[in-house]
Amino acid sequence: MEKIFLILICLALILFFLTPRTDKNHQIKIKINQSIIDAEVADNPLARYRGLSNRPDLCEKCGMLFVFPIKVTQIFSMRRMIFPLDIIWLDGNKIIKIDKNLLPEDADYKHTYSSSAPSNRVLEVNAGFCDKNNINVNDEITIYPK
Repeated sequence: MEKIFLILICLALILFFLTPRTDKNHQIKIKINQSIIDAEVADNPLARYRGLSNRPDLCEKCGMLFVFPIKVTQIFSMRRMIFPLDIIWLDGNKIIKIDKNLLPEDADYKHTYSSSAPSNRVLEVNAGFCDKNNINVNDEITIYPK
C-alpha cells in the first residue's frame, strides 16, 4: 500500500512539473514615477518558484511582483528563463536595488542575484525597462488593484 501511495505521489509531481502553465496569478497595476506596469502577483510558494520561467516573453509594460511573508535578503536566479530581465528589489514600496539586463540561464544556472538589504517584494520586468523609464533606487511604487 505504501509503494502505491509513493508511486501516485511521484506521478502527480511529474505531471505537475511537466504540464504547461496555463494558470494566471491575480493581476495588479504598479506605478513607478510615470510608468504603469500590469503585474501578475506571485504570493505563494509555487507561484514564486515558477516565476517567469519557461515563458516565451513578457509584454512591454508587464511584470511579475513577488510578495514574501517576511523581510529577508531575497535570492533569485535566471533559471529556465527565455528572455533577459531587470530585477527591482523593494522594501515595502521603496526601491532598494536594481539589477539590470540579467541574461537567461538554463536549469543549471550559475548566477544568483540578491537584494542588498532585507526585502519583502521583488518586481521583475523586461531588461532595459528601468533605463527606458528612468526608474532608480529610492523611487517609490504605488500598487493599485486591477
